[in-house]
Amino acid sequence: MDAAPAVGTVLGETYRLVRPLAQGGCGDVYVARHERLGSEVAVKVLHPSLAGNAQALARLRQEADIMSAVRHPHIVQILDFDVTERGVPFLVMELLTGRPLIDGAISGTPLEPRAALHIIDQIAQALGAAHAHGIVHLDLKPDNVILVPTDGRDDFVKVIDFGISRATWRDRPDNEPLITGTPEYMAPEQAQGVSDEIDHRTDQFALASLSYRLLTGYEPFAGGEPAVILHQVVNGTPQPPSRWAPWLGAGVDAVIDRGMSKRSAERYPDVAGFAEALGGAIDAIAVDRRGLSRGPLQPAEYSEPPERRAEPDTLNFLRKIPRPGPRRRLGALVLVLATAGFVWFVPASRDAVRTAWHHADAGARSLLVRGRTFAAGTPAR
Repeated sequence: MDAAPAVGTVLGETYRLVRPLAQGGCGDVYVARHERLGSEVAVKVLHPSLAGNAQALARLRQEADIMSAVRHPHIVQILDFDVTERGVPFLVMELLTGRPLIDGAISGTPLEPRAALHIIDQIAQALGAAHAHGIVHLDLKPDNVILVPTDGRDDFVKVIDFGISRATWRDRPDNEPLITGTPEYMAPEQAQGVSDEIDHRTDQFALASLSYRLLTGYEPFAGGEPAVILHQVVNGTPQPPSRWAPWLGAGVDAVIDRGMSKRSAERYPDVAGFAEALGGAIDAIAVDRRGLSRGPLQPAEYSEPPERRAEPDTLNFLRKIPRPGPRRRLGALVLVLATAGFVWFVPASRDAVRTAWHHADAGARSLLVRGRTFAAGTPAR
């Protein structure tokens, strides 16, 4: 088996490999420079083992031709397709400057619902454009969604890895595995290799699973071993999203549940329908968005009602009231003691204070009686 091409190699007499960018199950991705234009691109060189499969090579060439015709802002653009001198196929794509969808995100950290919906809607648009050309992605997952800074935002979506998807699953090469993809985001029909049931709704299941991850911080199916996860996908029922994020409510639960239905016929007719329904459910969430983070990759925080938020605000206000310093408190204590001593040792003043006290006590009792009488409904006199 041939080794992967080295940095500095020129592919197709056009693309000079500059540095490795990523590694994947299907091949290696490099940053390359166009020899004549000087522009940088991404080149994905498929594993040399594919070179011996004429049917697979023809299939990839067909998909590259189809994908180059899909011009959509949320789909990575395929620029070229060729083979090396040794017959190894490679794809040339636009070079993206961004980061994977949940790069660095902590498990259990959900996105603010509106920010999540903004991303989900863009993914749905990309999938819808591909589906219109008969292309099913079959490996939608966080690593295949890149967020690119655009127009002051950092959540412009680019869906990648369309170049090796199947334009139609039924026409796959004979020696191609029945089960391909990422277990956590596979639909049941894909996990079982039921080719007759695999279509655009298979991608909808993956999008619903990805939406679950964004809105809750957790994947709907997780078990470590792929076989365990696949068993859950086919036979298990995930917890409703509101189990992890109570503010989502039953509306979001219902949409996600339908999008992840075990039977593809019970899902929404297309990904646009799923995204629209999810948007309506999120619009209905009674959450004070002032308490939710605006950033696309920031965690959502449950916002308490205003009456509950007023209590800590009041406490903060009271904490700001200046308290008298030690010197002022000591001066007040000395003044009180001096007054008490004067009253005690001077009989005339003591009698005057006692008389004033009795007058004040009598006045207070009179006011108290009048207040009680008025409260009972009897006119005060």
